[in-house]
Amino acid sequence: MRVLGLGECGQVSVVREGGRHVASVRYRDFSGRMRRVKRAGRSKAEASRLVLQAATDALGRGSSDQFTMRSTFSEATAAWLVVFEGQVQRGTRSPSTLDEYRHVIKRVVDPGVGALRLGEISTPRLDRFVQGVLVERGYATAKLTRTVLSGVCGWLVRQGALGVNPVRELTPLEQDRDRRARALSALEVRRWLALLDGDEVARRHDLPELARFMLATGLRLGEALGVTWADLDLTTGSLVVQRTIIRAQGQGLIAKRVKSRASERALMLPPWSVELLRARRVRTGGFEGPVFPDAKGGWRDRSNVGKVFRAVREGSDFDWVKTHTFRKTVATLLDESGASARMIADQLGHSRVSMTQDVYLGRRAGNAGNLAALEASNPDASPVGGEDHLSPYVSPGPVAPAAKSIELPSD
Repeated sequence: MRVLGLGECGQVSVVREGGRHVASVRYRDFSGRMRRVKRAGRSKAEASRLVLQAATDALGRGSSDQFTMRSTFSEATAAWLVVFEGQVQRGTRSPSTLDEYRHVIKRVVDPGVGALRLGEISTPRLDRFVQGVLVERGYATAKLTRTVLSGVCGWLVRQGALGVNPVRELTPLEQDRDRRARALSALEVRRWLALLDGDEVARRHDLPELARFMLATGLRLGEALGVTWADLDLTTGSLVVQRTIIRAQGQGLIAKRVKSRASERALMLPPWSVELLRARRVRTGGFEGPVFPDAKGGWRDRSNVGKVFRAVREGSDFDWVKTHTFRKTVATLLDESGASARMIADQLGHSRVSMTQDVYLGRRAGNAGNLAALEASNPDASPVGGEDHLSPYVSPGPVAPAAKSIELPSD
């Protein structure tokens, strides 16, 4: 008897049993085991077709013992999340990424394709689904959905449950061609900061100085909230960016390493922001703990900060401004000053220059060109000669005293 190769079927045999035909065939699965399957039909041809289809379906499962072609996609996503949770525990993936994936699976993926059997998963079906998400929920959700689908299907391929990853051939997602990053102009920066300075809620939540700090550095909001006094050297005017603050499900607020090696960076601070920080240290007595703490002196929740920003801007000319707008403003400022894309990417902590060019335009400490441009950007300077010009730091309006700092938790 010829030894079958992996994934091969033997010859179909058909016998008549009563009023029906029963076909059987031997096949060798991908673990090397010989197996036999039987199917009955009203005719010899029908029985043969059914048994070969059954063998093909069985082989389509590959070497996976956990899934079959009749397993649902929601069962697969649940198993994939368990694997991802293990990566988070090992520190190779971010807890915030896990929370995003859980959310999009619960709200989008499971309701849309979770009931499909793995044998029904195909490129056309997933393409229609993702394009529907793009139309109904927008580019960002569609992109995240596609990322999750690709991750799950790729993992299923590695488990032997799918032969290929059907997500690889989906229609590319494209943003609106006219959609561009919007940054604040120098005049808009002054008007926005004047709005913060004059708003009691903004002052009570320490937003005037936080906004100025972000405009001086280009930090992400989580990175700015993760800066401690120990990260600053106000003698040399430098800052080491090494952590971000996130809220993880079941853990609350935690400090974690920034998202990439490129995000771990040292930056020179413009002198006007050094003066701001020195005044803040004297006023708050801050020598340990976060520079911008919560009311109890601990880490601040960026979601709460975002809510206050939205409340302050509501009904104003700055409804479009987000905390991330400050990064785009810094990028645009540096670009207009003649800084290279590499210099701007280093300031923002991007590992890929293409990200800076494609998304933010409208490495390290020692980029003197960046420092000079940010010094010239002082948002509190008065216009000179009627021009939109920015120069020395002027103290913002009254700011509510910050809570006493506490010992920095270990990372």
